[in-house]
Amino acid sequence: MMHAGRALMSILFVLRRAKLGYGLLSGDYSKPAPDPGDENGASEPRGDQIGIAPQMFKALVGRGHPEFSTNRQQDAQEFLLHFINMVERNCRSGPNPSEAFRFLVEEKIVCQQSQKAKYTQRVDYIVQLPVPMDQATNTEELQEAEHRREEGDSSAPTVRAQIPFSACMAALSEPEMLTDFWSSAVQAKTSATKTTRFASFPDHLVIQIKKFTFGLDWVPKKLDVSIDVPDTLDLSALRATGQQPGEELLPEVAPPPLMTPDVEVKAPVLDDSTVSQLCEMGFPLEACRKAVYYTGNTGIDAAMNWIMSHMDDPDFSAPLVLPGSSSGPGTTPTESLSEEHLATIVSMGFSRDQATKALRATSNVLDRAVDWIFSHLDDLESMDVSEGGRSAAESEGGRDPPPGPRIRDGPGKYELFAFISHMGTSTMCGHYVCHIKKDQQWVIFNDQKVCASEKPPKDLGYLYFYRRVAD
Repeated sequence: MMHAGRALMSILFVLRRAKLGYGLLSGDYSKPAPDPGDENGASEPRGDQIGIAPQMFKALVGRGHPEFSTNRQQDAQEFLLHFINMVERNCRSGPNPSEAFRFLVEEKIVCQQSQKAKYTQRVDYIVQLPVPMDQATNTEELQEAEHRREEGDSSAPTVRAQIPFSACMAALSEPEMLTDFWSSAVQAKTSATKTTRFASFPDHLVIQIKKFTFGLDWVPKKLDVSIDVPDTLDLSALRATGQQPGEELLPEVAPPPLMTPDVEVKAPVLDDSTVSQLCEMGFPLEACRKAVYYTGNTGIDAAMNWIMSHMDDPDFSAPLVLPGSSSGPGTTPTESLSEEHLATIVSMGFSRDQATKALRATSNVLDRAVDWIFSHLDDLESMDVSEGGRSAAESEGGRDPPPGPRIRDGPGKYELFAFISHMGTSTMCGHYVCHIKKDQQWVIFNDQKVCASEKPPKDLGYLYFYRRVAD
């Protein structure tokens, strides 16, 4: 019943998405409504209409989510990622629209002491563009306005920081200094540089301007900035090149163990100050301990990156269990796994090995195990998924492991066709509007109001949508 219910949910999700897409693109709901008093429809239209209110779709996407199922203020970028995650789950065996946004990111870390490098790749869907406030071109105006406000001048104008788009791109692409990097070449902590590049370019590129940040008191705030976002974009210079001729790679040696020699205690030796800093930011204690443990005590930045990458994990707040531990919170010995739960997951098309791994990671809880599988498909790509749930070893003759996420690639040249803006002064209140370019004309979508936009505020957007331009 579990797999049947989830399959039905997937079908409903796809059907409602298709229904909404057809309604928006068909034009059937883009006609002015006639006067309701005219039974024959002979009078002139009033010029307004009900149109399509995708409340059903929003309710479907947000169902069960602690934030998106409510009417509280939400973040558009987080909702987009949540929607993409749902598409990934419900299109696992068929056409997947999210492939149009999927791309590979290559991170290159160079040990400054040995000059040896390490290359890793990860899948992403959105480019998060930092806002270097120190690169504002109107610094004097900003300082003058701030001085007048401090003096109590109520007539002081509100001056918006003007940040060049090129400065944002430079902040994204320039090497980042890592001051507490454990180098496998020198077997010690040292400094390193990390450079991020595109290993592939998607069909559609989504750029987020990181306007929402934390102040020195860790209170979230919104940056009031104006950025000259271009209509066309060429990212070809940011394509990854991979290992260079003559370049040596860092040895594949794990960091020293973080456990004490006492095999009975098996307690991880963690940096308490880093754990405390993460807890003060509001993250669960066990998640903070995991972040510090799995990043090898390499500092607050690495731990924070781990947290941001694993916040959606079903076992994010589960207690930390050390590798090799035979029992304890968050682990389940093989012999205690529920055969009924294993059979249910196998009946969904997964192998027994995958079902076992999912149940072990979620304390033998079926619902959590199913969610864990769908959120860890990339981790399971090396484990075979065959018809009937047989593993590769059990299948007759076996077969090659399934490929990883499908990646589309092409030229890194794009044109802007839409952007989303946040109207409001803080992260706790406000309103989103969307501008879309149709037939060379910008159109603003603001709830039920849809009209031409003569001067679209492209410099004030939050999310920008680009599509590939053919050479």
